[in-house]
Amino acid sequence: KREMAELLETHALQQGEEVVSSTLGARAVELTHLLDSSFPSKSLTELEASFQSKGLAPNASLSQLTRLVREQAALAIDHFKQAELWLVLKSPAVSDGNNFGVDVQQYVAGELKEMRKAFAAMIGAPSDYHWARATGLEKVNNDASHDEDESTTTETSKETKDGKTEEKTIIKTVKKNGCVKKEKPTLPDYDAYTAALDVKHYHTMRENMVDLRNGYMKAAMLFAKNYKRLSDPRGDGGGDARGDGDG
Repeated sequence: KREMAELLETHALQQGEEVVSSTLGARAVELTHLLDSSFPSKSLTELEASFQSKGLAPNASLSQLTRLVREQAALAIDHFKQAELWLVLKSPAVSDGNNFGVDVQQYVAGELKEMRKAFAAMIGAPSDYHWARATGLEKVNNDASHDEDESTTTETSKETKDGKTEEKTIIKTVKKNGCVKKEKPTLPDYDAYTAALDVKHYHTMRENMVDLRNGYMKAAMLFAKNYKRLSDPRGDGGGDARGDGDG
């Protein structure tokens, strides 16, 4: 059991070292390129006009962006958890005195945790978007419907009596339950609402990607500037001396 624990610890340290040394910075660069390629430089007004031209049809491009954000947020959560575990494994035993490096570790761990919590909220991007859009369109469909619960028919019959033919007309009303007639909405505000909603979520997705990129940059900076204290908080030679943030 002890050997297994040591193997797991060694593996976690190796993974964490890779993340804090290179992955954080590399991912910041990758997300910068994704921002440029996935969110073209257009004003919100231009986007709204483009979205409104599609009417009430599903916005496939925006739906794809919500899934892009979800995937990138999931990756970020995994990387930040590995970095947090690396800090835990680098933490020394609790003792009195010489705790400055430990304080730095705790500060960085706290920053990572706060950013990771913000990333976790982005996992719901697709469901939040589709729910908001479906709720709005449901209102549109309800406003465009009316019940037809009855119909009227006219029947004519002839009757001969005493050599004379008489014509009788009978009007029948038949009630029908659950018959609903759908009509296309005529108010332009429906299309405008849908386009404006799509623009709102587009902007939110772009801001989420910016926050992810900035989170990676901040984390990479924290580790680069404080690496010596983070990897060897008591300065007893247990860490790598490549960081120069401590003077």
